[in-house]
Amino acid sequence: MKAVFIILSLVIIGSIVSAGYFLFKKEKIAPDLPPFQIDQVNKVNKEDNAVKLTDFSKINPEFLFSAKIPKEFEAEYIPKSRAINIFNPSLAGNSNIEKSQIYISFFKAGRFLTLSAVNIDRRDKMIVKEKEAVLYEITKKETAPDFSGQPFWRNQKHKALDIRLTQDNPSYFYSLAYNPDLPEEIIDGIIASLVFYSPN
Repeated sequence: MKAVFIILSLVIIGSIVSAGYFLFKKEKIAPDLPPFQIDQVNKVNKEDNAVKLTDFSKINPEFLFSAKIPKEFEAEYIPKSRAINIFNPSLAGNSNIEKSQIYISFFKAGRFLTLSAVNIDRRDKMIVKEKEAVLYEITKKETAPDFSGQPFWRNQKHKALDIRLTQDNPSYFYSLAYNPDLPEEIIDGIIASLVFYSPN
């Protein structure tokens, strides 16, 4: 009888220990985040893997900012026009300028300026990264010559975002013109990732 009691006691203790182990293991392997948060983390990781951080000041010191651009894109400085060309090497074309997706130029002034060679079809004032900005939709005038050494789409209707770096007079103004065929989510992601530096 005593032996039976001991065996039953061991069985009960073993069951309790086993149950506790599996509960502990389940708790340990359970995710720390709710499912919707895990989805958000996975989305962010996927997006980060699709882009790369580019410091444009290292391409040319006049461009005092960085941004995340698609991994397959490349950036180059064009001395003749003092601009940065962001292009997709996988596209067809005889030169990088023909593969251009974003064309970044700059000027120094006390206020926003526009080219006399273009018609302003739309002008939206906004704030980008706590800085004054204007989003233009522009079309080159038919009487004006094509923009020399620039992407072909610069001669067509397209958008350009001008951002004022500081309130100094004069200040740097950066103009980010982009290919009308570039998906909005790509340019929106680049703009959202902008980090500006203070001028010396």
